[in-house]
Amino acid sequence: MAIIIRGDVKGDVIGEGGVKNETHYHYGKEEGSMTNADKDIRAATEELLEAKDESGEPIFRNKKQWWAVYRVLAEYCNFPSKMTAFVAKMKDMELKEVDEKRKLTYDSLSAAPKELPLMATCAPSNWGTLKDRSENYRQQYEVADFLMLKLGIKS
Repeated sequence: MAIIIRGDVKGDVIGEGGVKNETHYHYGKEEGSMTNADKDIRAATEELLEAKDESGEPIFRNKKQWWAVYRVLAEYCNFPSKMTAFVAKMKDMELKEVDEKRKLTYDSLSAAPKELPLMATCAPSNWGTLKDRSENYRQQYEVADFLMLKLGIKS
């Protein structure tokens, strides 16, 4: 079992038997302390944060779009399903800094599903059927779709 070691924080341990809630500790944030899967996820997430659509606009426009990242990683990559643990894990990954408008916060992460109730009830792989409902739905779909393609979850 691989234990994620992160400072005296309650969260999820990701291992061969699934996810278990435990307390873990972090001895450092060296590159070598990250799993290869975490490195791939960090690279894909950083690419997402820089990606542009066909019109040259950023795909990732606002902090509520972290909810799509959360849903994809929790659903398909065994990331923590508790939002607080997810935020802590993403901060431990030390992603490149983004502007305040796109910065990950627990408040924006937890607010998003209230605005997107239909997406909260199905897996991100099914969000294509919802993308035309509103601009908020389309933005979440684009982030999830990009990330799933980059991580090889979707082809």
